[in-house]
Amino acid sequence: MTIPYRVVLASGLAAALVLSLAVLFSIRGSAEARGVALEELPMLYAEQNKALGAVVVGAYHEYRANATRWSGVYFSCVFGSAFLSALAAIVLKLESLQSWPRFRNDFAASVAVLAALLTTLSTTGDFQRKWQANRLAASGMENLAYTLVSAKSDEDRNEIIKAIQAINTARNNGIVGENTAPTAPKLQ
Repeated sequence: MTIPYRVVLASGLAAALVLSLAVLFSIRGSAEARGVALEELPMLYAEQNKALGAVVVGAYHEYRANATRWSGVYFSCVFGSAFLSALAAIVLKLESLQSWPRFRNDFAASVAVLAALLTTLSTTGDFQRKWQANRLAASGMENLAYTLVSAKSDEDRNEIIKAIQAINTARNNGIVGENTAPTAPKLQ
């Protein structure tokens, strides 16, 4: 009995998809728990800081969501590649598949190719760097949100705006490969 090559390829793709979805859904739940305290901060802001606070908290949520997505893609590729590589090895050694050598060999080759493609995709896409850049930017915005509570003067707000610009620049530099970590401003 021979199993068509398309069935083998579809099985490998289905396994990779299921693994990716499992990783993404497990990450999604933990991401929603982040930044809960930031939702209460606007009540502590002086009236003149509320609009700037909304910008900072909004940027935090955007960067956290981006970090979650890039983390999901990165870890799906990494764990998917490891899973598929191990699956290829196991399939070749299973005694129960000895009577179907063509299927066994085709399936093992297919999942090994998918594993290599996931590794290549993860590496060339720099998903880890994008995840880390967004995570650092979210952390910087979270710190600014707390700093904004004590901002009293126009000079303080200007320092926070400069810090927002520095965080955005550091984030973009991190995405393209120049990791720099911004620091929160020191208010008077």
